[in-house]
Amino acid sequence: MVAKTVRLMAVSAVLILAGCQTIPLNEPVAAQDARRQANEPEQIEVPDAPEDGGQASDAIPVVESQADVMSSETTADTSDQPDTVTASEPEEPAPSPERVVTRLQQQALQLQAEGRWAEAELILERALRIDAEKVDIYHQLATVRLGQQRFSEAEQIALKGLSLTDETPKYKASLWEVIAQCRSAMGNVSGATEARTEMRRWMAAE
Repeated sequence: MVAKTVRLMAVSAVLILAGCQTIPLNEPVAAQDARRQANEPEQIEVPDAPEDGGQASDAIPVVESQADVMSSETTADTSDQPDTVTASEPEEPAPSPERVVTRLQQQALQLQAEGRWAEAELILERALRIDAEKVDIYHQLATVRLGQQRFSEAEQIALKGLSLTDETPKYKASLWEVIAQCRSAMGNVSGATEARTEMRRWMAAE
């Protein structure tokens, strides 16, 4: 019994000593509570999942890719640029009627030199439709008729030219010369003589 009592006393003493080493005797109560809270494991609260099982209410921001950003910037730059207007080259002004007639007469002279009377006639008639008051066209057309041996028509064309011309000796003399040739070819000797007289008179006046 004594031995058992001694063992119990020894065990009690050991426990008391261990408790004294763990908790200081003079430690305040607040410090003891803080020590206990520090030794306790921290409880982490996990938020409850939404009841409907759907996605979170906060929308995830969409990040544009670099290609989309570059494409939008390119479109903005293009819209800011002014439209480029291609300047068309100015068209050449149409030639004046006088130039057209002169060109036609030159073509007719070339055809006359080649003996292509019909073609020269068509060109000169076209020139007359442009300028029916140009005396030298009548002289040239009368010469073409003379080359075609259409003497009566040639004489009438020359007389028409005489009615349009002024007192310019050059045109008067040329037209009377054609008339003289036509009358001579048709056997009108007196008429041809009269035409030659007029021709010489105007030639002397030059």
